[in-house]
Parts: sequence; C-alpha cells; structure tokens
Amino acid sequence: MPCVEGVPGRRVKVVFTLAWLLVASLFIFHASLLFEVAWQIRIFVPWLILHLGPRGAGKAIILGCFVVLFFAHLAEAMAWGLLIWRAGLVSSFSEGVYFSATSMTALGYGDVVLPPPWRLLGPLTAISGLLMFGCSTAFLFVVIQAVWEHQG
Repeated sequence: MPCVEGVPGRRVKVVFTLAWLLVASLFIFHASLLFEVAWQIRIFVPWLILHLGPRGAGKAIILGCFVVLFFAHLAEAMAWGLLIWRAGLVSSFSEGVYFSATSMTALGYGDVVLPPPWRLLGPLTAISGLLMFGCSTAFLFVVIQAVWEHQG
C-alpha cells in the first residue's frame, strides 16, 4: 500500500474510516437526541403548565432545549477532538477539541491546522457540525414557534 506524504496508507484508511464512523454515530446521536427531547416535551408539558403556568412552562421548555443542545454540541466537539488527538494529529485533547469546535462552527481560525493528508478531516468535521447545528436551529425554531402559538 503506497504512502501518502510519509504516512502509511493503512493508517490513513483507518483514521478516515473511524472519522466516517464518527460522522454516522454523531448523526444518529443528534437525531435521536432531538426526537427524545421532542418526546419529553410532549410528556412534560401538562406537568410544567400545572406547576409553572403557561408562560413559565414555555420559558422552561426553551431554556431546557438550549441547555440540552449546547451540551450535545459540546459532546460532539469532544468526540471529534478525541479522535483527532488519539490519531496523533494534535498534541493534546484540548487542542483536538479546539480544532474540532472551530471546524464545526465554521469559525476556522486556522491557528491549528492538520498536516496533509489529514487536512480533509477539517472539512469533514465542518460539514457534519454545520448540518447538526442546522438541525438544532430548526428544532429550536419549531419549539419557540409552538411556545409562542400556545401563549398567544
């Protein structure tokens, strides 16, 4: 198997296979989380309205969604950071999380850059992160819209 700029081809295949498995796993995690949060909202809305009133229930639901999604995105950045660090592409776990978070959010400072042939992990992280942020944004929009309709 040929080397890519001094990196054994087998290692490249293993890391990129793990990256694709991570993408699939994170999509499943994120979609499952969104469905679970939606299900929990449906279950707890009557209880929240009873104990907090309609306005308080709406605020609690929106705040709860923001907190859950914030920690979900943080966990996803940490998963990418762990992969990048364990593959030996950065010197520390925190640097891996930093790289993945700046990639996922399309911030992309460029102060941490992966060497070839690993540069493709940056766009892969960014594409998956932006899709998940888009799904989260759409979900929050639906939740906020539903709260406003019921408080109208």
